[in-house]
Amino acid sequence: MSTTTELSRPDVSLVTDALDSHLARQDTDRTRPPLRYLRRKPGRGLVGVFGPDRLTRIYTVTVDEQTLLGGTDGAAATGPTVQQFPVDPQLPDLDTVMAPAPHGPLAAALEQAVRQVSDVPPDGPLLDVTAAPVRYKPGDRCVIRYRLVFGAATDGGGAGAAPRTCTLVAKLYREPEEARAADDLLVRLSGAGLAWTARPLGVVPGLPLALTEDLGSRRDPVPTRSGLDVVHPGSPEAFDVVRRAARALAELHTSGLDTGGLKRRTGADEAKKAATRAGLLERYVPELAPEVRRISDAVCTTLAGLPADTLRPGHGSYKSSQLLVRDGAVFLVDFDQFCLADPALDIGYFLAYLRPAGLWYRRAGRRAWFEAGAEAFLSTYLQRLAERGESAETCAAVAGRAHVFEAALLLKIAARRANRLHSPRVGEVAAVLEEVSRCLATAAPLPQPARLSTVSVPSSRLLT
Repeated sequence: MSTTTELSRPDVSLVTDALDSHLARQDTDRTRPPLRYLRRKPGRGLVGVFGPDRLTRIYTVTVDEQTLLGGTDGAAATGPTVQQFPVDPQLPDLDTVMAPAPHGPLAAALEQAVRQVSDVPPDGPLLDVTAAPVRYKPGDRCVIRYRLVFGAATDGGGAGAAPRTCTLVAKLYREPEEARAADDLLVRLSGAGLAWTARPLGVVPGLPLALTEDLGSRRDPVPTRSGLDVVHPGSPEAFDVVRRAARALAELHTSGLDTGGLKRRTGADEAKKAATRAGLLERYVPELAPEVRRISDAVCTTLAGLPADTLRPGHGSYKSSQLLVRDGAVFLVDFDQFCLADPALDIGYFLAYLRPAGLWYRRAGRRAWFEAGAEAFLSTYLQRLAERGESAETCAAVAGRAHVFEAALLLKIAARRANRLHSPRVGEVAAVLEEVSRCLATAAPLPQPARLSTVSVPSSRLLT
């Protein structure tokens, strides 16, 4: 079987038709919830997540690889499967954590955690606890917001007082060690004096569920918004948030955080990923295959030539969607990709994803907005490094390498859009390739950094 056949683009109607057929067999509202997530990975089939809608329904539709290929490899096709949240065989504890009230130990753990960060009367009884999904990735993890309602104190002094509602956030993983590692990392970040993270509240005994304080939601009197809702053209707050995000990143990179047990990500590692993404683009957009190959070869060669002794604690997936903004403050979230990496990786991530979608279609003002935002981010980051004792030579070296990673992440953006079944418009991909070439031109020639003997060095030398 050819790779081209294996990577052919399936029709999105495979998941929509499957859900429509499922809903038609139910005695409930047959309106299909909105499609929120769609991903196809070769060999792993197609997954779509629909909802929540006004009825808070969430459905996961999975189309196995054999069905996608029409049985061309000789294997039996099982057809699409539909599961209604919280059913998820790969997250067997999901139904338990989504119904905390009947499970005494879970409710008790949540009550103990929320009392650490909320002003609740010591003897105010827990009246109710409910769960709502915030972000769900089928078979992998689920972020949940818990609401706990407490009654008035029982000593008579609080008679007639209204019930008090408190919240906290939890992330369910597949394995207990994943939850423990996530909690341990937040403990280390908090211990390093980094104030832009949620406070860790421990792991629920017997469950792969890590608890943190709730940084808020858009429904609060003082709303908490995703960085995506703020960092975009037309937002008056965008560049202020970009600058705050840059300062936080520089503080993370120079924190001297304990790096024990962190996964390493080198330029050579990123080169392998870039080559894979380029291969997808060649197959999805064959008209541009020669240009994709030419540009990706240059990206991979440059990445592979980067030094491997500049690794520092890094976010690993730093972009606007990993920020929360509340009353002018910026918080960093989602540290599941936390790693040891060249600090330039995080910068390149943020700059690559800072580009508004309109840039690919050459819409008026988008280029100027991006360039102004990129300048605000990079200059603020470098200024904060200098404030924390880094030399001008070090700052220049990091900035130069950042554009190489930025180029590689642009290939990821292009491949992800195709993988998620956005239309692979030739003009759009060509625009991305132009941006990749711009980044490589900016990065070359790269400064040669001095070698370090170990990653455990004082913060004043962390980024050389």
